[in-house]
Amino acid sequence: MKHGYVALLAGLALTALTALTACHKDPGTEPEEKTTFAPTFSQWPAYEGIDYDFLQDYTMPPMPTKNMTGVVSGEAWRYDDRWFTFVQGKRANKLVKENEEAAKRMLYQLNDDFQYLRDEMGWLPDRNAMEGYRSAVYLYGSGLGTDNEPNTATGGWQGSVYSGGKEYPMLLLSYYPVYCFDPQCSYSDKDYHTYNVTHEGIHCLFSSRPGGKKISWFHEGCDVWLQRALNIRRGTTKPADIEFGWLASGTLLAPFIPIECYGGWKSDGTWGPPDWTMRSTGDNRRILGGVQYSEVFPSFMEISVGDGAIKWIWEHCDGYLLESLARSSPMGHDQVKRMILEFRSRVALCDLGIYSNAVKKLYNQYFGTTVESEGSHKCAPWKMTPYVETYLDEDGVRLFPEATTLPGWTGANIIPVKVKGDRVTVGFEPYHIPNKPDPEDMVCQLCWRTTDGRPVYAEPFEHGECTVSLEGQQPANGVIFAVVCNRTYRFSSALLKTTYPYYLTLGEGTDGTASTQVRWFNYDQKLHD
Repeated sequence: MKHGYVALLAGLALTALTALTACHKDPGTEPEEKTTFAPTFSQWPAYEGIDYDFLQDYTMPPMPTKNMTGVVSGEAWRYDDRWFTFVQGKRANKLVKENEEAAKRMLYQLNDDFQYLRDEMGWLPDRNAMEGYRSAVYLYGSGLGTDNEPNTATGGWQGSVYSGGKEYPMLLLSYYPVYCFDPQCSYSDKDYHTYNVTHEGIHCLFSSRPGGKKISWFHEGCDVWLQRALNIRRGTTKPADIEFGWLASGTLLAPFIPIECYGGWKSDGTWGPPDWTMRSTGDNRRILGGVQYSEVFPSFMEISVGDGAIKWIWEHCDGYLLESLARSSPMGHDQVKRMILEFRSRVALCDLGIYSNAVKKLYNQYFGTTVESEGSHKCAPWKMTPYVETYLDEDGVRLFPEATTLPGWTGANIIPVKVKGDRVTVGFEPYHIPNKPDPEDMVCQLCWRTTDGRPVYAEPFEHGECTVSLEGQQPANGVIFAVVCNRTYRFSSALLKTTYPYYLTLGEGTDGTASTQVRWFNYDQKLHD
């Protein structure tokens, strides 16, 4: 077995490793041949990561006292409050026309949320505030020069205005989310829309930074993460109540989808690209098409690398995210490859620090959900499960995964394997298909939760066999997982159509694969096929 990760796992406490060799004797017999076991561990080692702080290079500005005027025509009414200003035109919808109560409550929320982001979490405000101007909210459809829409148009997003050749992000909101702040509003979805106003404001922070110009997928998922982290840290959300959004379900239950993906797994079998501005064929599949809103990967980065690395991305990332991290020092190539695998394996075991229970909740909520095309390009329905279907070849030796859910770049398959006894052997072989990318970045890792809930990870291997000892760490429900991961992180358009084949062999201590339709992630329950 190839132990290519020994160096990366250096620093783990020796007591956390299973003995590398074991010799079993029967009375009156010669010693058996020694068996080499892969090291196992429960805690991943720390990264030599990037701990960036904006205040290394910038000074937090004072509260602005002026507005940027003359950049948008048609202004009829304005309301100022501390760091923010709200502007509407003369054709404003009657529900918000000079509605001071709605404007007051909206700006109060924005001021409250962004004060915490600045003062407690160290995030710089947007370009407006950095240059001494209040951050602006413009009313979409009100007759301003921002748009030509009627005052009944709905929606809300981050937009931009331009002055002196520079772009200044701003919130462009229709009457609908603004009116949701009015105490008289009876809309059933008003809480969603008021919450989302802060989401769009966070986009303004990100868009004001020099980094992150080719990572539209991270613009969304990181935004969702930061707003949730804000509420967790100030106590608005209790740790026991943390939940991931429904669009994070694709990250968990379709782990074959690449990490850097906008648009998910498309109806024609291709992947969405990292940047939404790139052309990509195929319609979206409902529920998976919004995978870019998944906060799971930035949540993983927070607990494994630290949110200083996330700030570094918005300040210094000069291309696709993982590739930029790999070019950086001290992260580098090897640590980025390890990070991809660690992410996939930890999610497989619901081992994500304060977010662990949120992983399990979302698994349970969307397990078995049917995914279908939401466009004109039809595809076969697929029921969501984090586990991949497999079949034996005609010789009954090699175990092949179902072809339609093979991993894309940075994607993974999770194969549940039934085990018995005190040791288990699993073989793994990636293979090359002519005219397809070389599978050199494929890797397999055996991992499981013990009967008392402890996560266990074996040293990854790139091919051959891996043997692990189960003594003292018997798996819950007699099932371990083979996490097969592609660690290719350098994006090219050819990867939008690429999947990575491999096969497994099940050796000593295995009893076949476990059902992909059982919720093995509920390791604290008694489960069986």
